[in-house]
Amino acid sequence: MAENRKVGDQRLTKDVILRSALRIVDTDGVEALSMRKLAADLGVNPMSIYHHVDNKAALLDGITRLVTDGANELTVGDGPWQDQLRRLAYAFRAQSLAHRNLLRYAFAGDDFIQRDGPMWRTLRAVLRSAGLPETEVDRTGAVLVVLVGGLLHTEVNGTMRRLVGADQADDTGFALAVELLIDGITART
Repeated sequence: MAENRKVGDQRLTKDVILRSALRIVDTDGVEALSMRKLAADLGVNPMSIYHHVDNKAALLDGITRLVTDGANELTVGDGPWQDQLRRLAYAFRAQSLAHRNLLRYAFAGDDFIQRDGPMWRTLRAVLRSAGLPETEVDRTGAVLVVLVGGLLHTEVNGTMRRLVGADQADDTGFALAVELLIDGITART
């Protein structure tokens, strides 16, 4: 059950609503999220939530953006583009796996690549530093995000462990995938 955080005297804001919704999703899954449950968690009337979000779909979009916007402070540091891409991939993995239930939902949609987000901007910068022609940066970035997203989806649902074996399968599989992606980019530059 989500930790009950009553708004009480605090002002009900969209941010407060989204953070409470994210706690519910992290704890109980997307299916468990409802306006009534969220209102109970916040200690407010369910109708008051609709002053800030239109419906459950808008709420889910909002918490997805809340998580991805959490990458605003992401830096991949200096060094060769290969190291920067590794750091970015592992940061994306850590952020995604911290919200496994949301990952299942977000990656199932066809719009999980948020081209206005910080991860996307960073990925494009890394691909440029790898020497990819500008005409290839967006397409290559989109394919990389889809590949890594799919890999993370298999990690969450247990497919990687079933295929590779139980001992460190997710870490080993992810590391191998990142190296294969780097090799592929290197071959294109």
